[in-house]
Amino acid sequence: MKSFAKANKLSIEEAARFLRYGEFRSAAEKTGCNKILTAHNMNDNTETVLLNLFKGAGLAGISGIPIERQNIIRPLLSLTKDEILEYLHVNKIQYRIDSTNLSDDFQRNFIRNKIIPAIKEGINPSLDETLERSSEVFRTSSRLVFSYIEKIFKDFVLFENGRLEVDLEIIDEFGEDVLGEIFMKSLRKYFTYEFSFDDYLKLIALVRNQTGKKIELSGGLEAFRSRKKILIGVKVEEKEFDPVEIKPGESKEFEGKTLSIEISQRANEQYSTAKKYELISADDLNDLFVLRKWKPGDRFIPLGMKGFKKVSDFLNEQKVPSVQKKDQFVLENNNSIIWVVGLRIDNRVKLTEKTKKVCKLWIN
Repeated sequence: MKSFAKANKLSIEEAARFLRYGEFRSAAEKTGCNKILTAHNMNDNTETVLLNLFKGAGLAGISGIPIERQNIIRPLLSLTKDEILEYLHVNKIQYRIDSTNLSDDFQRNFIRNKIIPAIKEGINPSLDETLERSSEVFRTSSRLVFSYIEKIFKDFVLFENGRLEVDLEIIDEFGEDVLGEIFMKSLRKYFTYEFSFDDYLKLIALVRNQTGKKIELSGGLEAFRSRKKILIGVKVEEKEFDPVEIKPGESKEFEGKTLSIEISQRANEQYSTAKKYELISADDLNDLFVLRKWKPGDRFIPLGMKGFKKVSDFLNEQKVPSVQKKDQFVLENNNSIIWVVGLRIDNRVKLTEKTKKVCKLWIN
């Protein structure tokens, strides 16, 4: 449990909940059941509402525990813990209390054992019933809000290849206030993620921040600010890329792609006009090419220009998303960049009428 929580940057309670429902779904599949019933009661709902309220989980959070969500049903939510215990005593049914429920080390237990008794004693002895009624009001309001959010969701939210993209043009049309619900709905839908007010504050600060800023969210997620979008995905540890040496006639694989290089006499070479490769002059090149990721300070002369330009400035001009810049490759020969891979060759290796040897570069 602890190792899982640490690996996924979850609290012990969040990790336990994730694993518990995973076991429920696994058991349902094995037994051929299409419904999962849990024993949550009205007291559990009180704890959930208060916990979410204190943590700033928003309207959905203070709506409490839903009676039904997908194939999970909670038939005992209308009953208090005392009512259930009385039924068990009258019918002489044995039951067991989890010993961890008595510890105040966990947030929910602290609310259960300390906060709720104080509220019932000093403010409202019918707290459970009151919050149950309030939850229903909040759920109704939440459904109305989500219905509104659903209509605009598909126009401003995209999820591809495990990454969530929220188009910030949504602010121009609907204002910044809508972002909280958009983020909450998106993260719950695509990452089974419980959105907190702390995460909301981080994301709003990111929206207002400069392009290129990155933050970490709980649950092992990270968010990135590009020019017009917020990009969210599971945090991936960056791996060092060792430069790859390649000679003419060879092909080398790198990060799921293949770079190939061929050199031939220009007079005998015929190429189609398809833009799947680059043709450069090999007259002044040697037989050793080096593929690597660009680094700060790299310079080259973009095709059509006379002076040097920093690769970083060139990528900005090409509007390469900041999140993708770190993965940009360059190809070197004679310690000079001859190709910002996939974007532009160096002007010094362009083909001319005097070119004798042609070098063909392409990536599959």
